[in-house]
Amino acid sequence: MHPVIPPRMSVTDRLTTRARPVAPEPAPPAGPPRWDHRLTYALLGLGALAVVAVFVVFQTYPNYDTYYSLVWGKELAGWQLPDYDVLRTPTPHPLSTFTGWAMAPFGAATDRILVLASLFGLLGFYVATFVFTERLLGRTIALIALAVMLTRTDIQLLALRATFDLPFYLMVFAAAVLELRRPRCGWPVLALLCLAGLLRPEAWLLAGVYWLWLAPAAPRRELIRLAPLVAAAPLIWLAGDLIVTGDPLYSLTSTRAIAGEFGRDRGLWDAIARIPEYSGGNESIVTLVAGGLGLLLALHLLRRRAALPLALGGLGVATFLIFAAAGLSVIPRYMTIPSLLLSLCVAVALGGWTLVEGRSARRVAIAIAVVSLALVGWRAPWYYRDFSELADQASFVEAQHEGLKGILDAPRVVPALHPADFVGGHKQSCAPITVPTHSAIPVIRYETGLPKEVLEASIAQRRPPDRGVLLIGRTFNFEPGTGRANTSKNPRASARKPWSNEPLPGFERIGRSGRWSAYARCP
Repeated sequence: MHPVIPPRMSVTDRLTTRARPVAPEPAPPAGPPRWDHRLTYALLGLGALAVVAVFVVFQTYPNYDTYYSLVWGKELAGWQLPDYDVLRTPTPHPLSTFTGWAMAPFGAATDRILVLASLFGLLGFYVATFVFTERLLGRTIALIALAVMLTRTDIQLLALRATFDLPFYLMVFAAAVLELRRPRCGWPVLALLCLAGLLRPEAWLLAGVYWLWLAPAAPRRELIRLAPLVAAAPLIWLAGDLIVTGDPLYSLTSTRAIAGEFGRDRGLWDAIARIPEYSGGNESIVTLVAGGLGLLLALHLLRRRAALPLALGGLGVATFLIFAAAGLSVIPRYMTIPSLLLSLCVAVALGGWTLVEGRSARRVAIAIAVVSLALVGWRAPWYYRDFSELADQASFVEAQHEGLKGILDAPRVVPALHPADFVGGHKQSCAPITVPTHSAIPVIRYETGLPKEVLEASIAQRRPPDRGVLLIGRTFNFEPGTGRANTSKNPRASARKPWSNEPLPGFERIGRSGRWSAYARCP
C-alpha cells in the first residue's frame, strides 16, 4: 500500500501554514505632551512686542561707559585712533568700541538704536536661561526660572541703559546651552566665549578651562586648531591697547587706577567677605536662602550633570577673587554669573519636588518648596519696590538726557558751544564748557562732536571758571522711590563743587531745558 502523498503546497501556502499569530506589541506609555512650536513662536512674538512697548514707554539712553564706546567708535570711523586719555576713562572693551564704529553711520540716533538692540538682547538672555534650565531640569522648572528671572530688575536696568554686560551674560549662557546639547561641542562654544572675552576678561578663564576640558577626548590636531579661539580675545585686547596707547596692559593699569580713585580696590579678604552680599542680586534674602536650598536640591537631582553649572558658578567666583587680588574693583557686576545661577536655583527650590523620587526625599523637597514660597510671599513688597525704582530710574534717565539734549540745541547755546563761529571776522571763543560731573562729558561729545579739550567737569576744577559756558543740571543725585533726584540732598563732597549747582557771578543765562540750564560769559 502506497502512502498517501499530500498535494504539493505553494510557497505562499507554506508560509501561511507556518506563520503563528503574534501578540500585538503594547502601546508605549503616554509621555508628557509635546511642546507645540507654534506656542514658542507666539511667545517670542509677544516678547518682541513687549520689547517694542518698553522701548517706546521708557525713553532711556546708554550709560557712561557705552557713550564713550560710541565716542571712540566715531573717532575710528573718522580714521582716528580712540583717545583714552580722558577724565575717569572707562575700561575700553574691543567689541564695544567696534560696535560704536559699526553704528557710527546712524549718527545722532545711535544711542536709542543701541537701547532697542539691548532690549532684544534681554529677550535673548531670557530665552538662553530658559533653554539652559530646561535642558537640565525640564520645562516646569524652566518656566518657574523664567518667572524668577523676570524679577531681576538689576538685569533689566542693564538693558535699559544699553550696557555691554548684558551681551556678555547672553553669550556665556548661550555657550552653556550649546555644551548641554552636545557635550564637548568644541569650536561653537569657544567662538562665543571668544566674543564674550572681547567684552569682559572673565571669559578668558572660561575659554581656557573649557579647552582643557576638551583635551582628554579631542585629537591633538583638533586642540591645536582650537587654541587660536582661546588666545584670540586676550591677544586682541593687548594688541588694541598697544596700538592705541603704546602700553599693552593699559586696560589693566587704568582700571586699577580708577578703582583706587573710587575706593573700590578693597582687597582679597574684603572680596571674600562680600561674596554673599554680591551673590544676592536685587533681592538678596530670596536669592541666598531659597537659592541655597534649591542648589542643594539641584545637586541631588542632577548629580554628575551638575558639573557644568557648578563649573560656571565656581569660575565666576574665582575670577571675582582674581580681580580683587589684582587690585581691581570689588563690585557686584563681577559676581553676576554666580548670582544668576542662584536665581535659577530659586526655581529649583519652588518646583524641584515634582522631579524627586522616593517618599522621604519628596517630603523634604516639598518642605523646601513651602519654605521658599512663603519667603517669596513675604518679600513680595520688595519686588514691587524694585520695579517701582526701576521705573523711577528710567524716568530720571529720560528727563536728564532729554533736558541735556534740549539745552545743547537751544538757539543761544549752539553758537556759544562751538568756538568755530566767526563774529566780525574774529574767531568767537567761549571755553571752557563746564559741566557738573564727568558723566555728562561723553554725552555732550557724542551729541555735538566737541573735542575733549573744551569740556571740563567741575569736580576736576581747582577754582571756579571766570569765563566760558556753565551747564548746570539740578538733579544729579537719584532718590530711589521718588522718581526724581536732587543735588542738595546728601551730595558727595568729593564729587561736588559749589559752582556745580548754582550760576557764578557775571554769567548770563542763555538757555533752559527741563532740569538743565546754561549760563555763559564770553569775551
